[in-house]
Amino acid sequence: MERSSLILLMIFIAKVSSHSWLACVDYTEKNGANWDWEKCRGYPRDAIKYAQKNSFGMDRGFDHKPGMNGKACKTDLNGDSYNPLYPKAVYYPGQQVILVHPMKNHGTSGKCTNIHIPDFGNRIYHGMEGTDTNEPYSYYRPFLVADLGLSKTGSANTAPDTYPKPGYQNAPAFCENTDRAMGTYSFNIPDNFKPGQFTFVWRWSFNGPTDIYTTCFDVIIAPNKAKRDQILINQGDMDLSVPCGGILSNEGDGSTKGCGQQIIKPTTPPPVTRGTTRRPIIMTTTKATIGTGADVMVYQLSGEVALGEADNKVVQRFISVQFNCPVEATFWNARLVSKANHDNSDVTDGANRFELLQEQTTDVASGKVYFSATFVEACDVNANPPIATVVDEVK
Repeated sequence: MERSSLILLMIFIAKVSSHSWLACVDYTEKNGANWDWEKCRGYPRDAIKYAQKNSFGMDRGFDHKPGMNGKACKTDLNGDSYNPLYPKAVYYPGQQVILVHPMKNHGTSGKCTNIHIPDFGNRIYHGMEGTDTNEPYSYYRPFLVADLGLSKTGSANTAPDTYPKPGYQNAPAFCENTDRAMGTYSFNIPDNFKPGQFTFVWRWSFNGPTDIYTTCFDVIIAPNKAKRDQILINQGDMDLSVPCGGILSNEGDGSTKGCGQQIIKPTTPPPVTRGTTRRPIIMTTTKATIGTGADVMVYQLSGEVALGEADNKVVQRFISVQFNCPVEATFWNARLVSKANHDNSDVTDGANRFELLQEQTTDVASGKVYFSATFVEACDVNANPPIATVVDEVK
């Protein structure tokens, strides 16, 4: 009788359609039960198409099975992969990070499923800085960011409805909606992780080590929390909170570096400028005599550089963007090749000149470069306007 029951159970498991993906890659609540898109500060690549914030867990074909040698990412990185409503994640070395995924029925429970739902491992890998945005899955495996642990199954799963759990199955509200319940991971960005822009690859193995699902997300690693906070504020994110300590998905210790709740409340009235930008430009002014102009000094700036339409035979564009004031700049649809100051001084705290390369077809065709800049000191951009030049084109 026991053998028959086991065979039936194995058949049931084999018929379960497995799939999942990451829906948020910088969530502010650790071990949360229910999805709240206002707590998400960063999204996976092309979430706007496949993992929309207002329809969590809805199947739109985002699950991706690359095998060992297929491309790790569902889509290639291009200028439409992120936008102000679906921004890239911004981390700093030592930060504790929360990831979110829909459960899609793949959780153990003594109440609503069973204790035998498998989990064969969860990890995060990375590519090299500014490159390697969609290589074969096997390419990324030597470059581990974090092990996300393993959920207990079978006889080892003695407390199937106790949370938090390691691995994939950390979903406190799983039985409320086994398909679209929220699951979360937590991990630490290594303390020695180099600042820059990187592609991260999430891997979940379900039925066995080779039953691999992946999601790619492109991240900005800021040098420290202060620089990260500047970027988030510039994007309109006022919740700068970071989880503190606790247990990670791999059952290690959660980082406390820069942690704590930190929500910025705008002043009344807020310092806004006229226009339709998503958020205000922060500025200072000197006291002026009535009837005279006042100097406007800008700390943050975001927008687009209109390069002009490229010939349809152009496959790459080399671009130089120069700021007269030192700045920390991020470019969304061009790869940073190098940066320098006018006097060739150290660029750790800001640079004047940024050399960029557009190599994706859609980026070149857009005729634009999108950017976000935080000035090291207040800058008069009217007197010192940024300048962009198309240095070369490759056909």
